[in-house]
Amino acid sequence: MRTTIFSILIISFLFGSAQSNQGEYLEAKRQFSMGNYKVAMQSFELLSNDGIFGEYASFYYALSALKLGQPNVAADMWKQIKIKYPDWDKRHEVDFWLAYVNFNQGKLWEAFRQAELLPEQWKNYLINTFIGDLSVDALDSAYALNPNNRYIAEYYTEAIKAQPYEERDQLMLIELAEKFGFEIGNNESLPLVKKDEYAIAVVMPFMFESLESPQSVMRNSIIFDLYQGMELAQKDLENDGIKLNLFPFDTQKKGSVTYQLIRDKKLEKADVIVGPLYSDPNKYISDFSKEKKITMVNPLSSNEEIIGDNPYAYLFKPSYATQGRKAAEFAAKKFTKNKKLFIFYETERDSIVADAYLKTIERDSFFVVRFERLTNEDAQQIQKDFTEQYEVRLDTIYHQSEIDSIALLPGRIVRTRSLRNEQTGRIMRDANGDDIIEHYEVKFKVQPDSIGHIFAATSSNLLANNFISMVEVRRDSIGLIGYQDWLNFSLVAYDQLERLQVNFLSPSFYDMESESYNDLRDLFIERVGREPSEYHIYGYELTLHLGLMLKKHGKYFQRGWISDDYFPGYIMEGVQYGPYKDNQVVPITTLKNLTLQNQNSKQDESNEYSDQ
Repeated sequence: MRTTIFSILIISFLFGSAQSNQGEYLEAKRQFSMGNYKVAMQSFELLSNDGIFGEYASFYYALSALKLGQPNVAADMWKQIKIKYPDWDKRHEVDFWLAYVNFNQGKLWEAFRQAELLPEQWKNYLINTFIGDLSVDALDSAYALNPNNRYIAEYYTEAIKAQPYEERDQLMLIELAEKFGFEIGNNESLPLVKKDEYAIAVVMPFMFESLESPQSVMRNSIIFDLYQGMELAQKDLENDGIKLNLFPFDTQKKGSVTYQLIRDKKLEKADVIVGPLYSDPNKYISDFSKEKKITMVNPLSSNEEIIGDNPYAYLFKPSYATQGRKAAEFAAKKFTKNKKLFIFYETERDSIVADAYLKTIERDSFFVVRFERLTNEDAQQIQKDFTEQYEVRLDTIYHQSEIDSIALLPGRIVRTRSLRNEQTGRIMRDANGDDIIEHYEVKFKVQPDSIGHIFAATSSNLLANNFISMVEVRRDSIGLIGYQDWLNFSLVAYDQLERLQVNFLSPSFYDMESESYNDLRDLFIERVGREPSEYHIYGYELTLHLGLMLKKHGKYFQRGWISDDYFPGYIMEGVQYGPYKDNQVVPITTLKNLTLQNQNSKQDESNEYSDQ
């Protein structure tokens, strides 16, 4: 009886205590909802260790502290909740408010670490709430901490685009555009400056003072061909109502001469600078271009290092890295059945192409078995690696028709020979005195069809011929991509290249069978007295394109380039830039009917200059 009474008293006490705590909790919540945060905070603190209301009381204690402008007190309590109540079903709310406090205080690393614990919708809400007000530097830090978050990347992209043109991190803009597929759009931060005519300063090593020497003229024929092509395009543009004035300036390949041109203010009135070609003059012209905000275009180089940090500098040709990237994109679409490949390169320049190829094709889940630098001394060994064979005796006796059928299969070679005694080496004969015939198959150590393709970044005659011969010998499905230079090598047969379906990286390709080329050739013969060289074509294409862009977009014609539109060429394949500083159009060619044809053509795409 006494025990029972005691138990009843204990239960009554606890029930009464619980009712009392519930009343205090509800009153504290009422004070909180009325905005009496200080009173509410004191009440919640008394209940923070309660067995029933402890979690909620602690949570609202922290929220009251935050409302009173005490974020550190609030954060400390939320951290205590995570330790004391690790399995609480409201822990996401705790993580949310901890991230909120850290974002408010600019503690980005801690804020993003906390935000990663949240459901995606909550995390993106916080990012949208706080990221928009961050500076470019702060967004750079946020992106570094969260390189795969699209929301952060989008804000970061817009913040970079909002900067003055010359202050933009163009490389980061390219990375963001590539990674997330953002549209860069027209560059409205560049002023629209239209004129009736435009001054083009052609800053080249003309070497005027040495033109009395025939040898100097021969050595400098590239420059004069380029300029002649520019002059011809200038006349054609003028007939269409587009006025360009060309002003040649001789750098003599010297930095000092170039510096004097700048000091004498020879280039002050230029709207566009074409050139220079050599590193010393380029350094002075690039600084001048950046300071005076004059766009400069290098007509021949693929070395993106000459662009430097000058936002007004461009390459008319694709850079080495772009060539490798575009070749890999082509290969990823072509060699889908077998995603294993070898990549070889020779020089430092080739290594840039090969490295870009490697990074791009690996993103498409291709497996690079070998990535190797080669020299001419390696030519014999590399061919041996791919063509070395061994014999396998066959138990089956084949008829000649069966052997012929097997030989049609890629990588299969069945042969016959007289069987010899392994000890004496003598030919073995049957009862009729006829040779006993054995069948054997020759197999490659690198198995047929085990490799999808090879990318060979080399301009070496010897290495190129070894790769071609190796593919010929193997007779399997292995593909080969090399440089267009290979077509100029004396030992290369066009019919062999066509039969093997070799592809070529051809950044300067133009179709010599086209009607446009024939028309231009006739024009050159009429006006210049000779057929156009490739440098005539470069000069003509560059000037023609500049004239059309200047007419539409004014002095800062790159406003049109940044739109990422494709502009077809007259003879060449055309240009496309987007956020890049070099041409993104990279033809990949192959031989058909012994004629080089582009397999990567963009000519069928719509564009604003198609009628022109």
